[in-house]
Amino acid sequence: MNTLCLFFPAPLLITACALWPRTTRVLPRIAAVLMIAQLPLAAWLCWPAFTYSGPVTTDFGLDGVGAAFLLITTLVAAASLIQAAVLLPAEREADPEITERHLRQFYLLAGLFLAAMYAVLLAHNMGYLWIAMEATTLISAPLVFYHRTRHALEATWKYLLLCSVGIAFALFGTVLLVAAQHASGGSGTLHFGQLLQRAASFDPRLLRLAFIFGLLGYGTKAGLFPLHNWLPDAHSEAPAPASAMLSGALLNCALVAIWRLSQVMRAAGQDGLVRELLVPAGAIAVLAAGVMLVRQHGIKRMWAYSSVEHVGLLTLAIGLGATPLFILHALNHSLVKVALFLLAGGIIHLYGSKSLKQINGLLRSAPAWGVLLAAAGFAIAGSPPFGTFLSEWLLLRDTFGAGQPLAAMLVIAGLTVTFVAIAVHVGGILFGRAPDIQSSPPARTWSVVPVILLVMALVTGLALAPSVMTVLTRLASVGGGL
Repeated sequence: MNTLCLFFPAPLLITACALWPRTTRVLPRIAAVLMIAQLPLAAWLCWPAFTYSGPVTTDFGLDGVGAAFLLITTLVAAASLIQAAVLLPAEREADPEITERHLRQFYLLAGLFLAAMYAVLLAHNMGYLWIAMEATTLISAPLVFYHRTRHALEATWKYLLLCSVGIAFALFGTVLLVAAQHASGGSGTLHFGQLLQRAASFDPRLLRLAFIFGLLGYGTKAGLFPLHNWLPDAHSEAPAPASAMLSGALLNCALVAIWRLSQVMRAAGQDGLVRELLVPAGAIAVLAAGVMLVRQHGIKRMWAYSSVEHVGLLTLAIGLGATPLFILHALNHSLVKVALFLLAGGIIHLYGSKSLKQINGLLRSAPAWGVLLAAAGFAIAGSPPFGTFLSEWLLLRDTFGAGQPLAAMLVIAGLTVTFVAIAVHVGGILFGRAPDIQSSPPARTWSVVPVILLVMALVTGLALAPSVMTVLTRLASVGGGL
């Protein structure tokens, strides 16, 4: 446990530096350097979970799934804050309404936001997990309001209200989880390991209600259709690095909470309910998101609805009990989606607009960004040889194998519509007549982070081998950790 505290100094140092006005000019570089250093530290801290499978006995600990998502979260935050070091100062120069105070506030909240997400993934007590999840909402909401526009204010309030209602459902589900233990004459606990051990003795009616309310609550936070209404607005209005963290890391945290609840249900012999709820919900979300993608008019809203689609795929993986694929697809989605949001931030800065109608001729205006956007667009649509194709293919295989042909057909239909919609929208961005652009051409350094992320997404598609699946299966083992 003491070792796990080493996850927190870097994000808290970013927060502390943001409190000191004299650091404003160097703050973006300080945050980038700290997050670069955080990457090997997180890998070192998580490495034991790849080989050790003993039980987690404390309220905060590290199991295989937690270790996998901690690494993903650290990578997402590092990529976002490294890109922020070039993007946010450029935005501040172009927009006089963005003051030094706004910039410091972004980094203050970004550090706390990362710390709260770490707490969610380390929590092995469902009560502490709920508290940490609520903290992520309260901390990240002001990030959505960074640009101080009317639309940003509306998106912030929608985010706060809907996610607060959702987290209230999750709290009620947590209370019912305790009630299910008392109803059967046992003592109450919220420790994940103890819940798994005692689940068979819980009152099944209250346990089923606890799962349903937990799914509604954490599903709202994950942006699962039809609980997703806050997500497109918040991701569209937040600055690009914040959008990347919201989509590439925060949604994963909520899905991990759903995964933990599903494991308690399976330990209680309630596999049928988990499958009956999550498999159709995931499949319908994929199809609905694909349909909604067709008529999108903003570049960041387009990628936000793509996140809804991938949340559906991840929910489907949880419903099928395919935890290795849950981890694999979460990694693939985070890599590509972060690259897309960071590219979108640069494109919006270059064109001065979020509207797809006003963003044309990118291959002429910024050829490197055009090539990267085309590659990332194909990757997020599940095209080979990127990792998203492989994880989606394996997920479809497992869906058919589990005797869920209708769900599989819905997913195939949704993925097809999504591919066509993204191809049309990205084609409109890449081709056509480039408008007169007032901003200076992008520097090469703006492309470094998206390139690295897309190379990693390519590696996950080309280098997946039985040995890698063995490691993922070991990480997915329930109850093991540090």
